[in-house]
Amino acid sequence: MQENTIPWIIKIIPAVAGAILALVLSGDIDKDAKIKITLGVIGKFLFSVSVSLYGGAAFIEYYELSKYSHMAQGFVMLIFAVFGLLAIGILYQSIALMQGKPLSEVISEIKSAFISIISNGKGGE
Repeated sequence: MQENTIPWIIKIIPAVAGAILALVLSGDIDKDAKIKITLGVIGKFLFSVSVSLYGGAAFIEYYELSKYSHMAQGFVMLIFAVFGLLAIGILYQSIALMQGKPLSEVISEIKSAFISIISNGKGGE
C-alpha cells in the first residue's frame, strides 16, 4: 500500500459505517437486520458516502481541521455520513407519519432495527 492510501482508508471506513447507520434510520434495514438491495438503497448508500466524503472534506478544509489526526478527520466523515442520509430518513418517516402510521410504530421500528443489528440479527433475543 502506498503511504497516501492509509489516510483515505481511515476516512472511508467511517463513511461506510455511517452510511449503514443511516440506512437503519431510513428504514431500509428492517427489524431482522435484513436489507433488500434495490436501486433506491444503492442510491441512498452512494449518496450518504458521497456526502460524507465531499461534505466532510469541505468541512475539514473550511475549518482548517487538517492539522488534526486522520482518525479525527474520519470522525467528521462519519458524522457527515450519518446526518447526510438522516435527512432522507427523516423525510421517509415523515411521509409515513402523514400517511397515517402511528408515531409509536415508527419509534418501535427504528428501535427494533438497532437491536437486530447490535445482536447480529437475532431480534434482541
